[in-house]
Amino acid sequence: MAAVASEKLLGWSLELGQISYERVLGWQHGLVKMREHGLARDTILTVEHHPVVTVGKDGHRENFDGLDEEPYFVERGGDVTYHGPGQLVAYFIFNLTRRGRDIHLFMDGIQDGIIKALKEIGITATRGDEHTGVWVKDKKIASIGVAVKRWITFHGAAINLNTKLSDFKKINPCGLDAAVMTSAQKILGKKVNLKTFSHVLIEKYAQVFDTDFTPVSLEALAETLESQAGGYEI
Repeated sequence: MAAVASEKLLGWSLELGQISYERVLGWQHGLVKMREHGLARDTILTVEHHPVVTVGKDGHRENFDGLDEEPYFVERGGDVTYHGPGQLVAYFIFNLTRRGRDIHLFMDGIQDGIIKALKEIGITATRGDEHTGVWVKDKKIASIGVAVKRWITFHGAAINLNTKLSDFKKINPCGLDAAVMTSAQKILGKKVNLKTFSHVLIEKYAQVFDTDFTPVSLEALAETLESQAGGYEI
């Protein structure tokens, strides 16, 4: 008897444009609850943030002592990082129970999707040997930090496309010297279209995670939530 081909998983993708970190963090928390209760599919959010510094649960005070104001302290792994204009951030609300409960494999997948997308714009990148993230030779172009709650993931990856690298100088990003950070714009000598790159990134994640990600709007998702599961905020 011929083997039955396994069907691809189904997911959602949301492009959010430029929105504050605090607002998207709240949406992530809402989606985590939804995913846990089977009211949402595995979802990738792509967003560009207003300038903000965040500190993960492995943060060290000496790495952000130079800041003029307190950063956001959040649940993700890792140390301190910066988000701002020109940087594409991808958040993953995934149920790892459906994916073998393998966090390391999931982290590898996040990095591999970025590497494949960067290749499409002419940048050869690799996973870091010593430090998590995506690297171009000895420079870091993307940072990774996730959280997992009852096998539902959130937080994700920040990819420096047109990021103003001087904005990293008040911190030691991921505990490293700010000079280690690079961007696609610096490497290529020209700006990268974030929206176009976001589409390419989702395509690569569809391959890496063997999932069909259907684009949805925040408004449509919120309407579905209100009718099916009142009480979740999105």
